[in-house]
Amino acid sequence: MDASAAAARRWTDLEVAQVDEAIRKCAYFQPYFTADDIWERLPKDFPVTKGLASRLNKAANAGLIEATDRTCKSRRTNEHGHGQRLTIWRSI
Repeated sequence: MDASAAAARRWTDLEVAQVDEAIRKCAYFQPYFTADDIWERLPKDFPVTKGLASRLNKAANAGLIEATDRTCKSRRTNEHGHGQRLTIWRSI
């Protein structure tokens, strides 16, 4: 998680706010979501880092969302998708 937090620090304050807003919107509009859903709410040219995990954990610690015990394969097909397994998050 330290690497994710360090990656998130590469974002500007505005970019962090955009990520946090995307997480809040996913939590409000979707009972379950993944990182793919958050990336879809961000601008296409948004800088991709591993920092999203850190922001998701911050939202979980704030009581906005919680991780489920389920995962799914990433829908993203670009260089950042890699078919990775993503945690499915639940809105609280």
